[in-house]
Amino acid sequence: MAELISRRYAEALFEIALEKNSVDKYFDDITLIYESIKDDKEFLTILKHPQISGEEKLAVLTNAFKGKVEDDIIGLFSVAFHKNREAQLLEILEVFIEKVRDKKGIATAEIVSAKPLTAPQIKSLQQKLEETSKKQVDVKYSIDPSLIGGLRIKMCGMLIDNTIKRSLDEIKQQLLETRI
Repeated sequence: MAELISRRYAEALFEIALEKNSVDKYFDDITLIYESIKDDKEFLTILKHPQISGEEKLAVLTNAFKGKVEDDIIGLFSVAFHKNREAQLLEILEVFIEKVRDKKGIATAEIVSAKPLTAPQIKSLQQKLEETSKKQVDVKYSIDPSLIGGLRIKMCGMLIDNTIKRSLDEIKQQLLETRI
C-alpha cells in the first residue's frame, strides 16, 4: 500500500515536470534532496517521530530547501505531510528518480563480487550489460566476501546470482529435502 501511495505522489510530480518541460531541473532538485537526507539519521528520525507534527516536519524541510528547489517540489511535500505521508518521503523521491532514469533510458546495475574486480573488469561488465539491455548502465559495485566466489548482478528488477554461496545454499536445500 505504501509503495502505491509513493508511486502516485512521484507520478504526479513527474507529470508536472513534463508539463513544465523541466524534467532535468526537477530530477536535479529531487536528487539533491534525496542525497541530502537519505543517510541523515537524525532527520529521518524526525520524519518518522509520531509526536512531531507534520507542520513542524514540513517547516524543517522547507527551511532546508526553500529557494534551492522548485516550488512544486515543496508543494508536493506540503500535500504529502498534510496527508501524514512523511514516512514515505524517501520512497517518493526514489520512485521519481527511477521514473526519470527510466524515461532517459538509464539503468542501475548493482554488481557484488566476492573478491575485488579491476576497473577494466567492471567496465567490461558494464559494456555487456549495456549491450544486452540497450540502456545506459550506471554501475554500483561492492564486495561481499561471504559470497565465496562469483558475481551477483541486480538490474531492472532482475537478479543474476552466479555465486558459490547461492550454489551451496541450493545444494543444502536439496539435501534437506531428500528423504532417505
